[in-house]
Amino acid sequence: MSASEPTAAIATGPPSREAGSPFPVETLRARFPALVEARDREVFFDNAAGAQVPEDVIEAMRDHAVHRNMNRGARYARSGLVDRTIAEARQVISAFVNGEAPEEVLFGLNATSLIRTIAEAARPLFAPGDRVILTQLDHEANIEPWLRLGKDGVTPVFWKARGPEGRLEMDDLRAALREGNGRVRLVALPLASNATGRIVDVAYAAPIAREAGALVFVDAVHFGPHGPIDARALGADFLAFSGYKIFGPHIGFLWGRMEALRRLKPAREFFISADPPHAFEGGTQNYEGMAGMAAAIRYVLGVSPARIRAYEMELASALLREMLGIPGISILGDADPAKVGERVPTLAFSIQDKTPRAIVERLAGVGIHARDGHLYAPRLMEAVGIDPAVGLARISLCHYNTLSEIARLGEALRSMP
Repeated sequence: MSASEPTAAIATGPPSREAGSPFPVETLRARFPALVEARDREVFFDNAAGAQVPEDVIEAMRDHAVHRNMNRGARYARSGLVDRTIAEARQVISAFVNGEAPEEVLFGLNATSLIRTIAEAARPLFAPGDRVILTQLDHEANIEPWLRLGKDGVTPVFWKARGPEGRLEMDDLRAALREGNGRVRLVALPLASNATGRIVDVAYAAPIAREAGALVFVDAVHFGPHGPIDARALGADFLAFSGYKIFGPHIGFLWGRMEALRRLKPAREFFISADPPHAFEGGTQNYEGMAGMAAAIRYVLGVSPARIRAYEMELASALLREMLGIPGISILGDADPAKVGERVPTLAFSIQDKTPRAIVERLAGVGIHARDGHLYAPRLMEAVGIDPAVGLARISLCHYNTLSEIARLGEALRSMP
């Protein structure tokens, strides 16, 4: 079975659309100041690198700066309000991922720094000869921190991506766990690839890994803005997120199963509590960012992650059909419009006789945001025969994008000289 084919049990599978209830995309776009200001001059198709923020987020951060711009721990009332901001942010995010308790939510600079923090805090759990399983499909941020455990004698094993579509096979995971002879201590994998857009069936993989005694660390960054996430149903131990890709400010957060968090040994000063989540949050945090992140998650929950997922499946289908009509195009991963339930609306591609840089510069010239390069997935590029130094062009949509913007993209690509 392929890990990029979600089972019926996975919480991120395609939901059904509410009959007679069209997605209110234009109403929602009006809540994003950047989209309103840009009008029709720009198309925001680089959302995998960072999404725009709704007015709710801006106002929440402004409100914090005006009324609670101080540190926690003092005896005056405004300082106590900072603690309330933090507690509310944890609670909202816990609800977003269906966690068991707000204390399972940690904050940090971004997902990259949080993954590094967890990897270093896990270092004492490993002994020479232990193994970690990593995937070629993942963002490098969920690979390199685990490779650094090698200086303590920990051996990395790559769960290789197969075929031109870069799929992960569950039988390969089982084989890697068997070869570890009980010494596999951790499996790191993505919830969705930021290069192929494919969803990985974490709900299927995690129990296999945990039955073998391994912790499961999931990079949920790319899937975060695209649909429902149920941390407990997924069965992972950790899920990392970048808030600025979920319509929030530049801040990261991480959900960890409390039992797993308590096993870790984070570096901390004497004045920092040894209990999660505080043990992982040394020093003064980005409190206004937490306020903004809570507002962003409230926005997503208000729209409904299930409705977002359903609408984005329509976008993904339209995007694939449009792109498959471009002469000379080659799409990374499975490009079948009938399989949009197995992906998010992210698409990396090349066009014959045109460099990715030239494609993206052409799009920028007509107001369409895109990105080119190895997309922080150089190992996947190499696995499918693409030079990471050249990479691919990438289009990444989210729920505030429209069918007319997809048509505009197709026109721009077809008219390239």
